[in-house]
Amino acid sequence: MFKPMFIRSGQGNALKRLMAYTRPHKLRFAVAFSFLLVAVSAEMAIPWLAKIIIDDVIVPQTFDWHHLLTLSAAVLVLYLVQCGFQYLQAVSFRHSALLVVNDVRKQLFNHVLKLPISAFDRTATGRMVSYVTNDTESLRDLFVSTLPTIIQGSLRITGIFVAIALLDWRLMVLSLVLIPILLMTMHWYRKLSTPVLDGIRVQVSHINNRISESLQGMSLVQAFGQEKAFREKFKHDNDGWFAFRTRSIAIDSLMLLPFTRLVGAFAALAIVAWFGTASLQTVVEIGTLYAFLNYIERFFEPFRQLSMELRKMQVALVSSARVFELLDEPTDEAHKEDVASVSLADNKDIEFRHVRMAYEEGINALDDVSFVAKSGQFTAIVGHSGSGKSSVVNLLMRFYQHHEGEVLIGGKPIQTLPDSQVRQLIGLVSQDPYMFSGSIKENIDLSLSAQSSNAAMLAAQAVNASSFIERLPQGYDHQPGHGGASLSVGEKQLVALARVLAHGPEIYLLDEATANIDSETEEAVKRALSNIQQGRTVIAVAHRLSTVRNADQILVMSKGKIVQRGTHDELVSQTGEYRELYLAQKEKEEHESENAHLGLATA
Repeated sequence: MFKPMFIRSGQGNALKRLMAYTRPHKLRFAVAFSFLLVAVSAEMAIPWLAKIIIDDVIVPQTFDWHHLLTLSAAVLVLYLVQCGFQYLQAVSFRHSALLVVNDVRKQLFNHVLKLPISAFDRTATGRMVSYVTNDTESLRDLFVSTLPTIIQGSLRITGIFVAIALLDWRLMVLSLVLIPILLMTMHWYRKLSTPVLDGIRVQVSHINNRISESLQGMSLVQAFGQEKAFREKFKHDNDGWFAFRTRSIAIDSLMLLPFTRLVGAFAALAIVAWFGTASLQTVVEIGTLYAFLNYIERFFEPFRQLSMELRKMQVALVSSARVFELLDEPTDEAHKEDVASVSLADNKDIEFRHVRMAYEEGINALDDVSFVAKSGQFTAIVGHSGSGKSSVVNLLMRFYQHHEGEVLIGGKPIQTLPDSQVRQLIGLVSQDPYMFSGSIKENIDLSLSAQSSNAAMLAAQAVNASSFIERLPQGYDHQPGHGGASLSVGEKQLVALARVLAHGPEIYLLDEATANIDSETEEAVKRALSNIQQGRTVIAVAHRLSTVRNADQILVMSKGKIVQRGTHDELVSQTGEYRELYLAQKEKEEHESENAHLGLATA
């Protein structure tokens, strides 16, 4: 009966979807409801027994001790039953609610894992974290506190009306007048509080995102002396949260307990006045008056509790709308699990046929790109920044979809292959290798199985990473810290190479794997790459041409197009972009070598 007053249409849909998560646990909720029914029944019977004791024993002063003791013992038993079953229903409801929230949170995180990379481009990391943590925690309040309170309040109100009707139907009609007043109070509370609560959630999301960005980029913030600017940005977000919170406190202080207590006081005065008027014409039973006042006091208690829970309900419904907004974000069809692999040719050539792709409409990152990367050969892709090199990697890893043309692996269009098969076929080493929390071994062997743990150590040896790993205090069990803080960029790159080799793919994608490392470390990485390249299909996006001289094929890209192709010797002898890149880098290397000989620092 509350839905039209308290829930907006969009929130109503969210609540309906939330209720669907209770179905797997309906037996638990049914047991909790039965405990609640017993507890409320015992509670409603207590004022009735008190009325009998007052009217039949105390007022007539006919002390039948056996009768009095029996009634008193019954009251005590009812209190014990109420307390016991109140405890059981609270535990049952809360346990069932935690199971529901656990299901929602697991589904949400599993959904996030299947989202295309473009979804993370649109949504800030801090906001995504807020969805999975803060918003699901608000759902816990809905199931643990708000919904049980609504159910309990509805049962108590029903029981009170039945008891009052049995005492005097005219007072029951009088009590019915109170319900529209209380419902209108809740309606206005919802109308005032919902936009404020929406604002609070948005500001919390902004604060989380601001903190996340600041912490991840702290070295840049401090290097450029921008602490004050970021402090002002955070202050702006935090002040917005403070303003919304202040408005929320003002609304709660006015519309919750004070108003319902005021209405309750008027109702009690009306009942006393009615009994006073009735006493002029007939004898009024004191026990009946006590029972009426007791039931009226109990009648307002569910509304008070519900008023206090409305705020949690509004927060939970806003949070649920955000959760379902994320769950409704379309996933890549290829992320479906248990999809059969597609049969491929023995020679898993990679072929691009007139491929076009754009991150933003009207701006092509790849424009009519065609090439063949032969199985077992080393294909390099070079060019200036923004030429489209990494977009080739993004398409092969299925991070983004092409808009025109075909991308083939082993003769089959890549969109027909399930993601699991693509990820088994292809291993990626990116420009900025990511280190997860955990040991070096766990970072190489992401599956954490004993069998692949041995493969991880063999992979580390194959890429020459074992030499520095074994020098660490705990060797392969060394904890490198957040983001691999205790490792150099080159050491992290070697760990990333070992990770891919342990994974055992047939095709290796190297996205500027040597771009951010010094010359000495580059030699170690180049030796590791040489070990990887033997007999394997390798596509390397490279900034430093020294790493791709032995490539079977070099593709030169500019503005999303392939402008040259051939071997190093062929391209360096031709006039074109590759020769210009080669001469520019050669001059830079000679300049750095001369400075090093003179003992000067290089930029």
